[in-house]
Amino acid sequence: MNNDEPFFPKKGNHFHRYLQYASAILHNYNGKEPFHLYLKKYFSVNKKHGSRDRRLITTLCYQYFRLGFGVVSTVSVEDKLILAAFLIGEKPSPFLNEFNSEWNQHVTRSLDKKLKMVKEIFDPEKIFPFRDALSDEINFSDFSLSFLIQPKLFIRIRPGYQNSVYDKIKSANISFEKINENCLAFANNEKLTDILKIDKEVVIQDYNSQQTISPLALSLQPSALSISIWDCCAASGGKSMLAYDLLKNIELTVSDSRKSILENLKIRFEKTGIKNYQAFVANLSSSAPVKEIVEKRFDLIIADVPCSGSGTWSRTPEQIHFFKKESISEYAVLQRKIVNNAVKSLKENGYFLYITCSVFKEENEENVNFIQKELKLHLIQSRYLKGYEMQADTLFVALFTFTEK
Repeated sequence: MNNDEPFFPKKGNHFHRYLQYASAILHNYNGKEPFHLYLKKYFSVNKKHGSRDRRLITTLCYQYFRLGFGVVSTVSVEDKLILAAFLIGEKPSPFLNEFNSEWNQHVTRSLDKKLKMVKEIFDPEKIFPFRDALSDEINFSDFSLSFLIQPKLFIRIRPGYQNSVYDKIKSANISFEKINENCLAFANNEKLTDILKIDKEVVIQDYNSQQTISPLALSLQPSALSISIWDCCAASGGKSMLAYDLLKNIELTVSDSRKSILENLKIRFEKTGIKNYQAFVANLSSSAPVKEIVEKRFDLIIADVPCSGSGTWSRTPEQIHFFKKESISEYAVLQRKIVNNAVKSLKENGYFLYITCSVFKEENEENVNFIQKELKLHLIQSRYLKGYEMQADTLFVALFTFTEK
């Protein structure tokens, strides 16, 4: 079932209350924290909402955010909520029927046909407000429309667990889409933690995130010699775990600027079976040398740098409304500082992998130019992994190598 497709009770008076609750929440939310955390706090205070209420209100709010700036300004918040239920919904519901029976009759039509029905009040070309900052490689219309569609939940099956994972999923009678032998897609709200051992058997990881290290798999073939890898912005360790599974014989170093994140990484690594690694806290945006690695050199440095996250906003659509354009340049500067410090630890003929989950050219193509011209690395390839074409995240990857000659 689509995560944006709620089950509504049949009594119409409930629907008006849900509309009022959602409208009040949206009015009070200021974007200073992720919306899911804001909702969690709201529901902890307002205990009158049962589990069904919480789900319905949450759905209405997220549907609203998905409209971005596409609705004409004269439409009220309540009417935007109803419009969102029509455009994003996939089947008739008592809720939509209560407020607009005609829309409810046509809710199963294609998105293109539904958009034509509401063209007087909604322009999909205005959903995403940062068109001038977008990379030329991104199809603006397709990218904008992707916000009206709930992303899928993807898992990566770890080596050795393929048969058991397929058996468990089929036994539980859970619908899934096979992307490839090791990647499966599910409805976003599927509860896989009840049947699968997360981080041991499978990793919950977006499809395109799974593809980021693929270009290196052929270049860094497993051998008798271990491959030294530094995941310099490791966060909770997803890319390190991917490298561990793909490249096998690795000598792993991980760092992040946040101690709490590395503690979470440690828990995940224990489940994964990664035991021999070095971890430390490092602020790579600082000009001070990182003492733990100052004399080390690595075959591969993975820099999944902090970024706007704009390629993942279909999962956090509130960002469309609250992100500040000036933040793009702030992220780009931060990224250059991190890269400038990290590449100093790259071996000759080693590889540097630059990754963002951004669609903005200043964070991607312009930083690629910086890395080539200022840091003298040779670009092997760069590309966008376009998730908006398949209900996944959109990422940017650039692979470099370094030679002193």
